[in-house]
Amino acid sequence: MRASQRIGAAVIGLWVVTGCGPSGPKTYPVTGRVEVAGGNAAHLAGSNVEAALDSDPTVRASGVIEEDGRFTLETLHAGKILKGAQAGTYKARIVLSDEGERGSRKLARAAVHPRFLQFESSGLRFEVPANGDIVLQVSPR
Repeated sequence: MRASQRIGAAVIGLWVVTGCGPSGPKTYPVTGRVEVAGGNAAHLAGSNVEAALDSDPTVRASGVIEEDGRFTLETLHAGKILKGAQAGTYKARIVLSDEGERGSRKLARAAVHPRFLQFESSGLRFEVPANGDIVLQVSPR
């Protein structure tokens, strides 16, 4: 085997081992919903769920929260948006939207306790791949 063939085989082997191919790392579909205990998830519409992989917190996935609290995660990798998230355990948080009317931003801030805005204090965790929808339960202020 020539040196160039060995290098090519090593690169292909590395892609297989790391789970990366020409289109990026393997991702799994992730859908879910945010439930606000005693509140209304519609106030969080336009905000985001952001998730960070425990084993590599630089790996992030996020999804926009819809009127009914539902979201679908996507991962940004090498400038491309990939549907879903990589396998592993994730911490999650809510990222409130800065857009919208002043009254709607105030309702969003009141709809979720500030502890759910930080990975370290939210207590929101889930596994990928998931069996069905992920439910993230938050509480108001």
